Amino acid sequence: MEIASNLNVYVLLALIMIASAVAIAIKWVKLPYSIALVLVGLCIGIFHLLPPVSMSPQFILVVFLPALLFEAAWNLDWRALRTTIKPVAVLATLGVFVSATVVGFSFHILAGVALSSALVFGAIVSATDPISVLSLFKKMGVERRLTMILEGESLVNDGTAVALFRVLLACVVANQPLIWTNVTSEFLLVTLVGTLVGAVVGYGASFLTKLFDDHLLELTLTLIVAYGSYLLAEQLQVSSVISVLSAGFVIGNYGSRTAMSASTRLVVNTFWEYAAFLSESLLFLLIGMQMKIPLLITYAPLIGTGILSVLLSRIVVVYVLTPFASTRKNPIPLKWRHILFWGGLRGSLCLAMALSLPSDFPYREPIVVTSFGVALFTLLFQGLTMEPLVKVLGVRASHSSRATYLDLIEDLQKQQADLMKLEQAFDARKIQKKKYSVQKKLLEEKRQDTESMIIELQQGDKTVAEFEEIRLRKALLEAQKDCVNAMAKRGIISASIIESYLLQIDAELDQLKQGVSGNPDQETSGGKA
Repeated sequence: MEIASNLNVYVLLALIMIASAVAIAIKWVKLPYSIALVLVGLCIGIFHLLPPVSMSPQFILVVFLPALLFEAAWNLDWRALRTTIKPVAVLATLGVFVSATVVGFSFHILAGVALSSALVFGAIVSATDPISVLSLFKKMGVERRLTMILEGESLVNDGTAVALFRVLLACVVANQPLIWTNVTSEFLLVTLVGTLVGAVVGYGASFLTKLFDDHLLELTLTLIVAYGSYLLAEQLQVSSVISVLSAGFVIGNYGSRTAMSASTRLVVNTFWEYAAFLSESLLFLLIGMQMKIPLLITYAPLIGTGILSVLLSRIVVVYVLTPFASTRKNPIPLKWRHILFWGGLRGSLCLAMALSLPSDFPYREPIVVTSFGVALFTLLFQGLTMEPLVKVLGVRASHSSRATYLDLIEDLQKQQADLMKLEQAFDARKIQKKKYSVQKKLLEEKRQDTESMIIELQQGDKTVAEFEEIRLRKALLEAQKDCVNAMAKRGIISASIIESYLLQIDAELDQLKQGVSGNPDQETSGGKA
């Protein structure tokens, strides 16, 4: 597989330093990280601040995409996803078909592009990439269930959009007529087999993890799962994106809970969090650097048509399909639909698909440039206007007493950590005694105030005490699971006893109220998250 790029070590180090500087700068500048990276990348490209970097689409797909997809799937909690499974399934499957069709016919009629090529363009821009929106949601405390719908749709439609794109592209390249029954059957085949391949890899890795207790080896195994599931699916010519998502979801929700110790999970979480951060940083910088301003100006009318087509398709998908995904117990309010409509950003995946078009593909250059223009519009215009929209619509979760309690607990932990650092600095003679005494007194006063507020909250609100009891029970059950898994690996107890005991623990965990691990917005106006 060709994944060539002229991204040398010096340019790579420069990009990492630039990404770090941007990450520091946005602490003071109110701008989503990914959007800031695209803007900086644009400036680098316009003013030629770094040597030009050319990337094959396979470089993006094979190097960056598995890390981003696996990290997201690894952290996707099945219990949190259950209440959103219906809207996610509708938006990410039927929604992709509807989006590609509406964009294709609109682009064909308005821009005069051949229908077959226009439909391929429709599949390209059907994959949403709301990374900047999701980070904004978390910062602003947007309702958990709404966040899960947007995140779940984005993850799943990455796979379905790529699968549909490849099926349509194969028909156009082979000069075959687009018969929707054939397209649908081929689409279902590659997605279902891709899901099966990922699930088998995920379960296989989960089984292997039970055989040993070595955090470095288990971390390496997750790396093999992420990239191995992608490459295996590519060799089998099924959906590689779906395969990675399926593998990550299985090992994250099954393998990590039944076979990994708490310390190993911490190591794996930290590694994949950094891998996703690094991949996202480099990817959005490189996207900005790939934007060719002269071409964007030349094809501006076509880009405008593409933007109109994409917005029209998003209106149809969100406002027509979501009523069928709502239930009486878990409705999707109109305010949420506005957010889902405007939050359908396009990003790296649609650009990678556009760049992967064969050189002799009809209308290749207009489609590639229009895809870049659409992605740039959604990232900058929609991405930058999302925060005011969230504030106007008022979809943030209520700041309940549980949320206040968790904030106070976090403050107390930080104050205790600061006291420990101060003690270490004084012991190492890095700070004078007078300054040490003053700072220690201030920190201890803050800690005492925080402890008093926590006690007051516990005594004044019974739900907080119940909430803390549930969190404690959950932590104890997780510790029991870790102990049982450790005993199993040493062969101390039999497999049948282990299995029954783990099932009993899981049943008790399922009975506990959802959201005790730090999601205080478990109950929202739209249902339970």
